[in-house]
Amino acid sequence: MQKITLNVLTVLAGLCATLLHAAPSIEKEEEQLDRKGTAVLLTRHTVNLGNGKINYHTVTQLHDNKPVQQEWGDFRFGIEYWRNPNTPARWSPVSFLTLIGQDGKTLLDRKAAEKIDIVENGNMEMAAFTFRPENSVLDVRIAQFKDRPDWLFVKVIYPGQLHEVWASPVHGYGKPELESQFGLKEGDWKKPCGKPDWILTKTTGGNGLMNFNLYAYKEFGTFIVFEKESLQQIRIHGDDIKFELKPKSDSFSFAVSYFKDRNPEEVRPEFFNVTVPEVESFLKSINWNPAPDRKAFSRLADETRKNISILKMDGGNVADYEKEVNKLETDFAETPSFEILATLRELNRKIIKKNLENL
Repeated sequence: MQKITLNVLTVLAGLCATLLHAAPSIEKEEEQLDRKGTAVLLTRHTVNLGNGKINYHTVTQLHDNKPVQQEWGDFRFGIEYWRNPNTPARWSPVSFLTLIGQDGKTLLDRKAAEKIDIVENGNMEMAAFTFRPENSVLDVRIAQFKDRPDWLFVKVIYPGQLHEVWASPVHGYGKPELESQFGLKEGDWKKPCGKPDWILTKTTGGNGLMNFNLYAYKEFGTFIVFEKESLQQIRIHGDDIKFELKPKSDSFSFAVSYFKDRNPEEVRPEFFNVTVPEVESFLKSINWNPAPDRKAFSRLADETRKNISILKMDGGNVADYEKEVNKLETDFAETPSFEILATLRELNRKIIKKNLENL
């Protein structure tokens, strides 16, 4: 092995830290299970995005990809942000997002996602899930911004066929004193209990809710800020926040966050008077269809070639890597896409790993 200079080591260390740990990525695991003599496939997708991750798990029939829901956890769409597992005052790692169609049935679990894309564009990192529950396309987009690490932004798009959007926090974990309290812009704290659901449509004039457990973990809680344009009413059932949309709505967007180690009475005026208007304004300004950045692609192509040259110095076979970079560059020049950008990023990651193995 030839001697690697200090400058080369610095480049490798920097790129490794940036590309292996900070860049958004998708991990996929598959496991074949036996369910009473029937073979099924468990697929776990973990989308690493910003300072947390999205958990998307499905169980499908082995040969036709038809969803199977026989046991708890066969379907999951959850998030893990800001709080460690098995702790209160966070958004559900199992059922954070539930979507209801015009027929009153859940949408995300009807068919497995057709594809999952990741987008990195400036300060934005976004996961884009594409479903086709019936004959039309349902998009779920979840984004975090590097200058807003305490917030996660969500947009659901299903033209004319979306009836309800549910978001679910978690405030219990083994405490019998679970007494969820919801804070509104006006009035006292409210505790929904029993049936029917607590309807908030005319109760709040604001665009936000804060939620915590009054008798356990009171100093930890969650925030949600939502857009009202397509909103018909809000219902609370347990901890679930259910947004019922106006008929024939095309989309709905909201943002979630948290607070910890703070008294909710002190948090409340700051949240409703300062945070909610600012986050609502930002939510409305988001470009959910960003164009791939040609300069970002060029920078990544240059970095990949530098890493190829380091591998070549060490006697590695780089001809295939060079061809692949050239092809990706040609394809991107003809039709820029985030998929090509992600492929180049993965190639760069692979080359960095090989360089590190040679140290």
